[in-house]
Amino acid sequence: MSDVPVSVANAVEVVQPVVESSGSIWGYVAGGAVLLVLAGFFGYRKMNTPSFIIKQVRKRNLKEMQKQGVENSDFMLDLNKLLDSVLEYANKNNKKGSDVVKIISPLNDSSRIKTPRDMYQSMIYIANEMHDVALAREFKNKSKQVKASSPLMTGLLKRAGI
Repeated sequence: MSDVPVSVANAVEVVQPVVESSGSIWGYVAGGAVLLVLAGFFGYRKMNTPSFIIKQVRKRNLKEMQKQGVENSDFMLDLNKLLDSVLEYANKNNKKGSDVVKIISPLNDSSRIKTPRDMYQSMIYIANEMHDVALAREFKNKSKQVKASSPLMTGLLKRAGI
């Protein structure tokens, strides 16, 4: 006699045809790949919006300013005004997130920004590019008043890699 009970032997006979009839796994693999591609496409579209880019810039700057302990400074208010203006400009002109990155790229130009006054000059340049004359005038007045040795500007220049 065998050590295997009869019910197990019968179960093997029934299970084997079911496993053989389940087909190939490649359909599931292809379906999973299609789902990953679709998720990547929709993720890219979500991340390529002006509001997402501006939100990320604000989050990064706020984190850096909290490290410095100066998150409630005049410069942060000015930067938020600029980012609000960029967002409004991008939405009005149907710009994408990549266009917004190009607009605000002078803020990250380490060859251009050597002093805190240069940071304001970059902000003036961006405001003029968006045809926001009032904001550019406000930044021009503030650039004349900025101190070169403020800890906030030192932190921003450090973040820009200067």
